[in-house]
Amino acid sequence: MDARDASIVAQVAAKVAGSVCCGSGDPDKYLACVETVHNDLVERIGAGLVAQAFPGAEVTAAPGGDVLAYAPPLAAPAAPSGPTETSRNAAAAPVQSGGRVYPRVDFCVGKQAAERQAAWNLLAFHPNEWADDNGVIKVYEVKEHADGSTDLAKSGKNFPNFSVTTEAMTRIGVAVERNVGLWVNEGDSNVPLKVWDQAAGQTQADAVDFDWDGRRLELQQYAYKR
Repeated sequence: MDARDASIVAQVAAKVAGSVCCGSGDPDKYLACVETVHNDLVERIGAGLVAQAFPGAEVTAAPGGDVLAYAPPLAAPAAPSGPTETSRNAAAAPVQSGGRVYPRVDFCVGKQAAERQAAWNLLAFHPNEWADDNGVIKVYEVKEHADGSTDLAKSGKNFPNFSVTTEAMTRIGVAVERNVGLWVNEGDSNVPLKVWDQAAGQTQADAVDFDWDGRRLELQQYAYKR
């Protein structure tokens, strides 16, 4: 199975798992479901059935049999460097792999999905500060470096890549007790594919494709321009 077929199977597995686990609030259940469906598709679907399920797909049979040969999903490309001279010259972050890189899905799933989706929605459309008659409100902080890495906190854990404030979340009607930290997983797997301008009154029905690579560069500019 070539990279294109592997991508199709991975996307189908993610969508099936998202449908099965919708509303469960259990990320472990979702990830386990993705893996189960993905492995089942790879191991059990014959070349002929894949051709029927995915019209136009170029199916490759394993040598000596009719079971698909397995090729792991391709890793996401490296994040673009930031806009400053320091960020352009930054060394690449060390690759810490070993676990499965799951495919991205349309919207956040699992525990606190609504809060995390709202935070991504703010990051996608708004600057890091709002100004009104009462002064300036910080919307979020960019904590990542140009290579996507973050510093270690005193606890020994990495800071989140982005931190959305309680004030901003409250403004859009999402009640949280503390700032919402967003850690970007390997392969950007937890970054939603779709977002909407929740602060402007839009709903999920208004969701559009998230230009994550381009927006990430813009977000880093808010940090580096100071």
